[in-house]
Amino acid sequence: MTAELSRQAFVRGALGVAAAAVLGSCASPPAAPGSGTPTPSPSPSGSGPPRWADLGDLAVLPSDPTYGSAKTVFNTRFSGSTPVAVVICRSVADVQRALAFAAANDVQVTSRSGGHSYVGASTASGTMVLDLRRLGGPITYDAAAATATVPAAADIDSVQRTLSPLGRSIPTGSCPSVGLAGLALGGGLGADARSHGLTCDAMTSATVVLPGGEVVTASAAEDADLFWALRGGGANWGVVTSFTFTTYPTTDRDVVTLAFDGDATAEVLVGWHRWLTAADHGVWGMVNVTVGPDPTRCSVVLATPPGAGPSLADDVVAAIGAPEISRTIRTFDRPAFVAYFGGGPDAVRPRAFVAGTDVVSQMTPVTAAALVAATSAWPRDLVPATMVVESLGGAIQDVAPDATAFPWRRHAASVQWYVETPTTPLVDAAAGWLTAAHGTLGDHSAGGYVNYLEQSSPAQRYFDSNLVRLRTLRQRYDPGRLMWSSFDW
Repeated sequence: MTAELSRQAFVRGALGVAAAAVLGSCASPPAAPGSGTPTPSPSPSGSGPPRWADLGDLAVLPSDPTYGSAKTVFNTRFSGSTPVAVVICRSVADVQRALAFAAANDVQVTSRSGGHSYVGASTASGTMVLDLRRLGGPITYDAAAATATVPAAADIDSVQRTLSPLGRSIPTGSCPSVGLAGLALGGGLGADARSHGLTCDAMTSATVVLPGGEVVTASAAEDADLFWALRGGGANWGVVTSFTFTTYPTTDRDVVTLAFDGDATAEVLVGWHRWLTAADHGVWGMVNVTVGPDPTRCSVVLATPPGAGPSLADDVVAAIGAPEISRTIRTFDRPAFVAYFGGGPDAVRPRAFVAGTDVVSQMTPVTAAALVAATSAWPRDLVPATMVVESLGGAIQDVAPDATAFPWRRHAASVQWYVETPTTPLVDAAAGWLTAAHGTLGDHSAGGYVNYLEQSSPAQRYFDSNLVRLRTLRQRYDPGRLMWSSFDW
């Protein structure tokens, strides 16, 4: 696999709201399901500094020699974060105990599973971090129901490795170390989205410890409002401890990679999108554009039914109307397919990066030209910068925009901007590039995908018309704002 595909496969899959999301698995019996009226977040009752000794050996404090490693997350830009404590939760009872302690001491809570939040939410300064990776529990498969129950702190790699020998899967992203909770709570784009929908679309239930300490299992039948919010509305509803997903049978897939001259990028975007919109749901695709010191690279990546790759490659090239520079077609079984898009060992290496998002309503020639202009504005003498454009068609659009909290069901594509930024000047350059890109797109952008969250961005940008309902539910489930959020809502 080329270094370019590996990097961009990671970019596409390293999702987001991410690890701020909340997570783990039931290691102790849950309380009885709630009636639909959650217990309010407790009001602070103590005075003076928190009595951390009340949490016993659960809390890792700044004075502890393991504090630095305990608060570490994937994006090393946030290595300087200063949470007030990291609480290692090994059971649902630990989660309840930690939430009660936080409420009593007026300390906001954030959670971490994979630790991939684009804004460092899983290690936010001033918060108490609930590290749920040790909550554990097995990934189980119910053959009669064709469902999988997954600890919320499980990562993509462990889920796919467990289900693959059974010939089953759920739709996920690609980066192996991303936690399922962050992915699913924000939506969940990936290479199966056109055929099987978003990760959140496969969710049938989720077990949640609410800010008031009550444990509920939200589904279409119980706590339906909460279930609606958990599917694309982010991680502000409590602490999710497990999910159940509908699975689907796996098949072999062809993966097609087509390279084009960078000058043809606008033609590629328009032709690719027009062709893919009419294609069978079993075909998925994205466009990668990389600018920097080397010549601009533009590639189309398709995942197709086995054996269909060659003819579909011909079709998309004809639709684009520009000559391809190179073509690669490979057939993979499910484990190899997942590994290919996983990006190899480098994909799980922590790194510093700046990333952002736009969602385009239509892929018109004018929109494509704006995307090219925005990408090309990156200073080419610096490190490479990448734009990844991924379809929002197929099964994603089989669901109404207001049926879940994920709003982008009638839009053309998700756009991700990505730059690795090991130095402060690069962070500044990347932030400026993102701001300029949003400005260049203007009205061609409808908003952004919350798993690619940007700092200081308003909630309206990510939830569109669903924000009104989300605000109402936030007030119902967390009126005391115990759960930390980068949004002012």
